[in-house]
This record gives sequence, structure tokens and C-alpha cells, in this order.
Amino acid sequence: MSLSDLQVFSDFVYQSSTEMLDQQIALFNGATRGGITLRSGANTGDFSDEAHWKKISGLVRRRNAYGSGAVGAATMEHLLDTSVKVAAGTPPVNIDPGMLRWIQRSPEEAGVVIGQQMAGDTLQDMLNTALMVFTNGVGQVGAVVHDGTGSVGSLAALNQGAGKFGDQSQNIVAWVMHSKVMTDIYGTALANSERLFEFGNVNVMQDGFGRPLIQTDSPSLVTGLVHHVCGLTPGALLVDQNNDFDSNVQTNNGDENIGRTYQAEWSYNVGLKGFRWDKANGGSSPNDTALGTATNWDRYATSDKDLAGVIVNVD
Repeated sequence: MSLSDLQVFSDFVYQSSTEMLDQQIALFNGATRGGITLRSGANTGDFSDEAHWKKISGLVRRRNAYGSGAVGAATMEHLLDTSVKVAAGTPPVNIDPGMLRWIQRSPEEAGVVIGQQMAGDTLQDMLNTALMVFTNGVGQVGAVVHDGTGSVGSLAALNQGAGKFGDQSQNIVAWVMHSKVMTDIYGTALANSERLFEFGNVNVMQDGFGRPLIQTDSPSLVTGLVHHVCGLTPGALLVDQNNDFDSNVQTNNGDENIGRTYQAEWSYNVGLKGFRWDKANGGSSPNDTALGTATNWDRYATSDKDLAGVIVNVD
């Protein structure tokens, strides 16, 4: 490939990846009713902080219409929601020029293939990371975890899980589950199989209660023999693409054949509703171990019903 061919190759990788990812993200956000929000952002630095007003405790009091005396004051406070930047990238991908010429394939075709595969793998990586954050962060709050182990997944188990939110159970807008759990549910009670969205190994369907059932065989949904079903509230998981994609094509001499590799890198922020990333303990540019450590996600929401959702554990 000539220098102009290399530029064409790089452009096709980026364009095909970006177009596919943007299209599928729009579909995914709509199908999941905003339980997992994937969006474009431009976060600077290692973290992104967003302030919220804390619920004022005891805002309404009982007063004595015939009494007198001082009344203690309530204070308005800010709560800080912190997401963390996750660095991602590709390994070097061999695109030896002699190989393309040998099989009579164009750099445009190679660029499209890499771009399409990168888009699918990028979406999968963001979802797996977000679900890992959810299962570990929310999982540390026992009051919003239903232990259904000893039984397979069922609508009854999901109902018990949603019940953890009490009179706010309607705020659970979507379920994310492993295909094993989906199979168990369909095998026992579920007949409606309206297909809403499909991309790679991610499938979204809807149950009889209007909540989408999102099926993905994410490793974040399985611990040993236990399967975690995530009940999401609106905005439970936020994944911000930082629009900092960078790539490089490098040519190497000194071998039997001229070698050429392609490599790319980018980042995204991940945040969990009701929790903030612990900057001191979790640090910056975390790996999967740090992201999946529950104590690196500090709860700031006062009420359980203001958290990202519930978890149902089944076999």
C-alpha cells in the first residue's frame, strides 16, 4: 500500500467504526429505556464530578400552634457523583502490505472489516465494564439484593427483586440477564418474544410487564454457579465516550517481508447512579480488578430507592 492507501485505510477504519457504534448506541439506549445510557462526551482528566442536591432530612415537621421556642435548622448539602475514565485500545493488528496485494484486496475493505469488528468489540467492552461496576457496586448493599439461589431464574424471582424498591418498584425499567436465565424464564412462564434490538451477542426482548429483558452472556453476570440479574433504574449506568480516538499505522523493515501494523486507543468514563468512584482507593486509569472492587465505589445516595437498581441472584 502507498502512503495515500494508508490514509484511506485509516479513514475507513475510523468511519466504519464510528458510524456503526453511533447507530447501535442510539438503538440500545432506546430499547433499554435509558437503564444503560451510552453517549458521547468529552471528559477531561481522570475523573468527572457532578454535584447533586442531597435530600433534606426532616423537611416537614410537626409544630405546636400554641407553643414557642427555637427550632433546629436543616442544611442544604451537595452530593458529589464521580465517574472514572477507563483507558482502552487495540493490540497491534498486522496488515502486511504484501498480504493484501497477494489476495488482491483493497485497503478500503481491510479498513471496513477492522472498523466493524472494533465497533462490536467496543460496545461489548463498555457493556461488560458497566455491568461489572453495577454488580459489584450495587451488590454491596444487601437491602437491594434478592437471594434466589437454589432456584433458576423466573418471573417470580424478578418480582421479588423489584419488590426491594417497595413503592418505587416501578422505577425498575429494565432487566439485564445471562442467556441461561433468559432460557429458564422462557421455559417456565414467558411467551412474549418481541425482538427489540440485536447487535453482536447482545439481545433485547420484552416481558409481559413492559420491562425489557436484555440478554447478554457477559462474564460480569456470572460468579461461579450464581447468575446475577440486574434490575436497572433510569440512568443507572452511564458510559461516556470521550471522543479521543487515536490511531497509528507503522511500517517495519528488516524481516523477510515488509511488516505493517495498525493500533488504536481511546477512553470512556463509567459512572454508577448513587455511588461515586473513590479517587484515593481506586486511583486513576483503573484496570478491571480495580473497577470490579466494590469498596472503590462509595455510596452517596441516602435512600436505597435512589440507587442504580436491584440485583436478583439465581442459579
